[in-house]
Amino acid sequence: MAFELPAFDGRLGELLPRLILASQSPARRRLLEERGCQLIVSPTDCDESHEGMEIAQVVESLSLRKLQAYRDASPQHSLPVLAADTLIFQTNSVIGKAKTRKEAFSQLRAFSGNSHEVYSGFALCLVGTYTHAPIIVNGSDRASVVFNELSDHDITTYLDTEEWIGAAGSYRVQGLGKHLISYIDGDYSTVVGLPINRISAILEKLVKDI
Repeated sequence: MAFELPAFDGRLGELLPRLILASQSPARRRLLEERGCQLIVSPTDCDESHEGMEIAQVVESLSLRKLQAYRDASPQHSLPVLAADTLIFQTNSVIGKAKTRKEAFSQLRAFSGNSHEVYSGFALCLVGTYTHAPIIVNGSDRASVVFNELSDHDITTYLDTEEWIGAAGSYRVQGLGKHLISYIDGDYSTVVGLPINRISAILEKLVKDI
């Protein structure tokens, strides 16, 4: 059984028609472009150490660091800037990107028939349309992903696609990885790497309050 991709709306494209994406993630870029956002992509680097923090705090903190790295490099930016970070968590462990096919197999074997949590954080600096002085919005969202029962053949077949390379948890929900998933409890975009609905809700409230 394959997970069915949900329909999406264009609220974010109306709220943020143009922005700078401080991320090199093609998946995040696609999420935003599908919703009508015109992007300038400008990835940043930052210190990603996160000892002694809760997972939600980690993705929020790293998103904020990435945002600040962009703002330090381009202090006169005139467009909103968005940065993000995503981590996978299962059985008290953070699951990162597999370095080898063997490690990727082990990650998918651990996911088989089980659930894991995906945390995506964001940091957004608003300028221009919303306010004369910059406003920084920082938050996160969590979604639970339940995998189908996978045989060794299922896992090997997926690994043969090489879609696992560079993907946290060794799968991409927006690609063939959707066939590994039974269902998602939460926002699909959070699993992809950017909590679109959470960001849209915050912006809509902000617009009403201004």
